Amino acid sequence: MSHNRNDSLQSNASTLSTLTSCSSESSVKLYEEKLKPSIDALKLEESDAPIQELADKAETIIKEKFASHPSSIYKYKKDFKEISVGLDKVMLAMLACADEDGGESGKRYVACAIVACSKQKDEIEALQALGTTWLTHLLGHGNQRNETPSGMATPTIDETTTHLREGVGNRAKSFRNNVLLRDGYTCVLTGFEDWSHPQPSDDTPRVRLNGAHILRRAICQFNGSKSYKSAVTTFDILVNFTCIPVKNLEELHERIDDADNGIILQHDAHHGFDKFHWCLKQTETEHVYNLKVFNGRGILKKPENNRITFRDRSNDFPSSSTRKRNRSIDLPNPLYIRIHATIAGVLNMSGAGKFFDELLYMYKDDKGNVPPVRSWPELEDVMEKQLLKESITKLFELVKVQ
Repeated sequence: MSHNRNDSLQSNASTLSTLTSCSSESSVKLYEEKLKPSIDALKLEESDAPIQELADKAETIIKEKFASHPSSIYKYKKDFKEISVGLDKVMLAMLACADEDGGESGKRYVACAIVACSKQKDEIEALQALGTTWLTHLLGHGNQRNETPSGMATPTIDETTTHLREGVGNRAKSFRNNVLLRDGYTCVLTGFEDWSHPQPSDDTPRVRLNGAHILRRAICQFNGSKSYKSAVTTFDILVNFTCIPVKNLEELHERIDDADNGIILQHDAHHGFDKFHWCLKQTETEHVYNLKVFNGRGILKKPENNRITFRDRSNDFPSSSTRKRNRSIDLPNPLYIRIHATIAGVLNMSGAGKFFDELLYMYKDDKGNVPPVRSWPELEDVMEKQLLKESITKLFELVKVQ
């Protein structure tokens, strides 16, 4: 009996080891210690190289050297179900979508990162680490415009750490109120009105509307050193991929609940926006966007001509008890909307969005709720705790049988 029990313990320990081996920690370490210095050096070395030439070289490396290798498939198995996503697809999607957000500089970063892997002693290991880091720390979380910041170098981990050390407090109570007022008590997607609308329409559905963050609050929240390091890595990737200056990152964790990082949405529309099932694409007219839908499930109504126009409506409903507002409420930041759209594009083009949905679904509770994780390290903690719980349960069942 003792021998069988020890075998069971060893088996469960082995299973736990298999789980933690999928941890992103080793990939991030390789990225930070080896790849990042090489990427920065290559960006300087190839600063005058035509961007399309670099992009073509990077694409060739992925397709000819990495795509057919088993390491290009990121797998996760729980019980009898296995899910996977192609890291090669993630990297190609990053390369394709970089134009929309970071412009040439963002695309140069992605291309140089891939080319830098080819210069490492173990090219496949480097490519796997790069793809895993992008998957878990940019896409797994779920700024400047399209020009290179003048006189501003890419920040180091230490510099970014200084900016983020304080983190973000609780959700500002004024966030929803400001966004609701600015957007005229009306869902920007469906046109549904909030219960508190001062002049409700007779033929428009009335519901409670939510204030939706364009850039998720999770990127500015962390508990403990592990999630803190994860947040720092995420910010570093954002700096390179979106070409935003350090100043914007420095202020982001203080301004995450400002009105320019929010839009007002009906519940189902909010869920779809947070899941990157739809996004807004900039038009030539400022603050006017076209709706792009990747998954229409939950969109109860679309705007006329699939177009959304933002304007400050905070003075549209004057009250006898209040004066006209002297200050306007900031409209949604076009850069934030562009970042959201870019990440949505990568998630849907690569299949990473479906992978994350399936992964979280594996860990839903008895009520069908998925774990409220904010970062990849938090998800890994959930995985390990769940596996440990299952291992102990199986061990006790084995003891009872014996």
